[in-house]
Amino acid sequence: MATAKTFDSADAQRIDKQYAAPSLVEQRRRTLDALALAPGQIVVDIGCGPGYLTREIAEQVMPLGRAIGIDTSQPMLDVAAARCSDHTNVEFRHGDATALPFENASIDVVAVAQVFLFVPALALAFAELARVLKPGGRAVVVDTDWDSLVWHSSEPGRMNRFIEIWKQRYVNATVARLFPGHLRAAGLTIEHADAIPIVELAPDDASYSGGQITEVAKYVSSKGGLSPEEASSWADDLRALASRGEYFFA
Repeated sequence: MATAKTFDSADAQRIDKQYAAPSLVEQRRRTLDALALAPGQIVVDIGCGPGYLTREIAEQVMPLGRAIGIDTSQPMLDVAAARCSDHTNVEFRHGDATALPFENASIDVVAVAQVFLFVPALALAFAELARVLKPGGRAVVVDTDWDSLVWHSSEPGRMNRFIEIWKQRYVNATVARLFPGHLRAAGLTIEHADAIPIVELAPDDASYSGGQITEVAKYVSSKGGLSPEEASSWADDLRALASRGEYFFA
């Protein structure tokens, strides 16, 4: 049976840095545009992680609105609370997407960004989302389908093997394609669907994929049964492509 991933302090620090990458800053901008927030609203950020989106939500619903971030990871909540410590209209709670700590029909808007990849009981999560929204309330759900990945490599066969192992990190690495059915089953109406692409031509420290190289190499050597030497060779190949101006991640 699939289980949700638990994020520890090291994960929290890594993700905090990763979320500052320009590609994820743009993803947050697109997410905020879709949320279309107004002052005075009560907004929940499910799986708030390090609190970047929660902080921006709080700024858009001031002065009387509230932003509430929930997460299953206390280290994540600690990082998020520190990030938002100067905002009086933000609070954080320990909570799960399948058991939201809110009354029925009590929330104006819900954001769920890069969360459902890790949730085993997807139908229950969408039912909870529908339960807490006020009549006419709105949710924006953003997630990744890892089958859409294009990552250039000198050895495509090896890259495919690595990505297949990496996808095991998630409860469902292609979860986004299940959203229409689950949303409608929960009684929600889909107003709009769109893609938020990530395209990177360099794997530097400021990029999303640059951080992913280290994490994928670590994961496949610890969880996938591949040797550290093979993982290192894979990472070296990507960096060599970058040095020749041939790197591509999308």
